[in-house]
Amino acid sequence: MTAQLALAQTRNPLGAVRWDLVMRLGLLAIIVALAVVFSITASGFATMQNVENNARQMAVVGILAVAETFVIITAGIDLSVGSLLGLAGIIIALGLSHGLMLPVALALVCGAGIGVGLINGSLISAASLPPFIVTLGMLGILRGLTQIFGNGQQVAYDSPSLTNFAANSTLGLPNIFLVFLAVCLVAAFVLHLTRRGRYMFAIGSNMESARRAGINVRATTLTVYAISGLLAALAGVLLTARQAQGDPNAGTGYELDAIAAAVLGGASLFGARGSIVGTFLGVVLVQIMANGLNLLNFDPQVARILEGALLILFVYLDRWRKPRLAAA
Repeated sequence: MTAQLALAQTRNPLGAVRWDLVMRLGLLAIIVALAVVFSITASGFATMQNVENNARQMAVVGILAVAETFVIITAGIDLSVGSLLGLAGIIIALGLSHGLMLPVALALVCGAGIGVGLINGSLISAASLPPFIVTLGMLGILRGLTQIFGNGQQVAYDSPSLTNFAANSTLGLPNIFLVFLAVCLVAAFVLHLTRRGRYMFAIGSNMESARRAGINVRATTLTVYAISGLLAALAGVLLTARQAQGDPNAGTGYELDAIAAAVLGGASLFGARGSIVGTFLGVVLVQIMANGLNLLNFDPQVARILEGALLILFVYLDRWRKPRLAAA
């Protein structure tokens, strides 16, 4: 069997395409309905200031959600992205506070993110360890290192160019949101228009079949987790720039928000399904729901309850549709 044949087998049948379209349109309908309801009931929701604030807030989690989309498509999971975000923020804050030039500090942080991703990918692909266990262990390691490096305290730095970039807008859109859009465009190109992206879907569909078809499963897995690490580091830089300081507690729980956004956007925890457009819609849904409920003075945990309920519902629907599409 050739690699080309294996790739052809991973293409969605007509039923799966229709299901994805229905799910995406349903998600868009929920977003529109929430926006209309909150515009009517929540004072200040429809203002430009609130729209810009939402764009800034969703950018960081959105980049993490894109990272999770890559991993989930291969039937994996990365629980370490939130902790890596926090470590990246501390590293760049410490580097800048000790006189490193911004490009050097950025290169150091990105290199650290890729390095962590490669460690995760190596343990998963070479040692055949479960992604959940590897990245859960890495979560603890990175969170501990973050607290040690930051001495449990916020780290101030002086870099006007970085903080001004995060605070300013271009063409009416916040800069960090434009970075998120750029990440989405590049990620969509890699996933859907490159051979390596098709390999990711093939591995998520059936890893052993992909290996027998001649796909380098190990190299592709390393690529996926390296991308995840890089994007988590980038998210850490943007959050630190926005806060104008490194926070050792930054990113706590963000991995759950990122996974939820990716799954709500159509990424299947069973692998081989997902898209960047869907993930973007999932991020928008999570942000609008949290922001609208906050403006209505609901307890912030209500948004988490609804997010969790929607996550369970979407996973159930995904599980429900698999045997029906297979039998079609």
